[in-house]
Amino acid sequence: MGFFRAAGRWAKGEKTFGTTENPPARVAWLCAAGAVFRPIIHKALPFNFYFYIGVKASSFEFLLPGIVRSFGANERNHMHTSHGIEKMRAAHHILAALDFTPAALERGYAGRTLRIDLSSKSIEIRPVSQQMKELWTGGKGFDLWLMFQEIDKDTKWDSPNNPICMSSGPLGGTTSFPGSGKTLVTSLSPSTHSVMDCNVGGYFGPYLKFAGFDALTIVGKATEETVVCIDAVAGKVTIETAPLESIDAHLVCEELTEMYAQSDWDRRNIAVVAAGKAAEHAYMGVLNFSFWDWRRRVTRLKQAGRGGIGTVFRNKNIKALVLRNRDYTPSWSVAPSKAASLIELPASSGCCGCPKSTKDDVQQVVAKWHHKPEYVIEMMQDIQEKHRHISREALDALSHATGVSRGHLYHIATFYKAFSLTPRGENVLQVCLGTACHVKGSVNILEAFERELHIRRGQTTKDQKWSLEPVACLGACSIAPVVKIGEEVLGNLQSKDVEKVIKDFSRNAR
Repeated sequence: MGFFRAAGRWAKGEKTFGTTENPPARVAWLCAAGAVFRPIIHKALPFNFYFYIGVKASSFEFLLPGIVRSFGANERNHMHTSHGIEKMRAAHHILAALDFTPAALERGYAGRTLRIDLSSKSIEIRPVSQQMKELWTGGKGFDLWLMFQEIDKDTKWDSPNNPICMSSGPLGGTTSFPGSGKTLVTSLSPSTHSVMDCNVGGYFGPYLKFAGFDALTIVGKATEETVVCIDAVAGKVTIETAPLESIDAHLVCEELTEMYAQSDWDRRNIAVVAAGKAAEHAYMGVLNFSFWDWRRRVTRLKQAGRGGIGTVFRNKNIKALVLRNRDYTPSWSVAPSKAASLIELPASSGCCGCPKSTKDDVQQVVAKWHHKPEYVIEMMQDIQEKHRHISREALDALSHATGVSRGHLYHIATFYKAFSLTPRGENVLQVCLGTACHVKGSVNILEAFERELHIRRGQTTKDQKWSLEPVACLGACSIAPVVKIGEEVLGNLQSKDVEKVIKDFSRNAR
């Protein structure tokens, strides 16, 4: 314990570890020590360790963020008892406000950007020109273009005119491609003193676009702790004082998510951007982007971690940036799913002879998951398991029952290998084509099954008994080549064994 008491005193500038008086050196030494001792502390010491060692949070918690994070639940309880969300909200004072109307997207562009000046307390909407689209496209390109409009040859990372620019690009938020939820962030770096850029997950970028802005620029410095709120529901952008909220990102993101969400379900529409206390003491501070994890029912964070963008954020005296998305955001796509359009759906006759109608079957599945659209994948898994495929009628009924668009359901059904839009056979025969199996002749085995069953890979026999599917890997390389039929795995097969395998399984099925 003496080590940690001394470390705390040294972090404050006291000469405990030798005679060095270089604060960055002290910080670097303690960060290294924290990295070494954090796993031990996390597992071995009780909660009251933090207070037991006699080190104040202001001098120590930014050095061992893992320790502070471990006690998040206790801090949150203290937070709610000391101030409370309503007291935090009542303490806000609006410094500037601007009303706006969310703009419709055209070919991926909202056609305007949002600029916020904390020094002059001004908010303005600026147009996106055709030249910007042609030369800079979006994302990092828009960020760089907007940054070059603000800086000059004398601009440093901590200058008021050093902007923080954020954009998601023209494909941001589309359901046509995975990974389109990224936000690109640029600024002048405190670490390199040059232009930095980083990308981060979460929902902020798409929500910004749905609010009607292709990019966001923040310049200036606030004179007190400030929160910037973009409310697409109320159609208002505000700069507000925020004296009572926490500074630590994992806490303030939870506080503001609870403050701005109108219901538990509405938490998914809140995205918060924040940097913690560490960013005030280092040139490598990260910027945290929150999203609501409805499965775990917690606010989780993604990081824009390159270049020290969080340090710039805190230098501007911004405690958090909040974006409230509209409750219903109609998904947009570049084009209809090509996979869905190429599939010929057979006429359904009551889901493979099931005595109940398709609608009744789907209603039972939806009721099992409490009619919540966030469980739509689980619902589709239940339908697939029961009927060995998901028919067109089932997708229509599921769309009607949950409110999820049919286009989105088709995207899910065609993206995941587990789903099939055509009926699968009673026996699904999977042939592994992984490296080990391929080397040992799995392609020849697959062709032998095609000849024996008179179908091609990906097809089902006319009697609905067999479906043949090649797969990337079955995870049984030690017994390659491998074939899986239902839940049974067969190893060390050869092409000559194929006929016997089919006959044995057909005989057992009877």
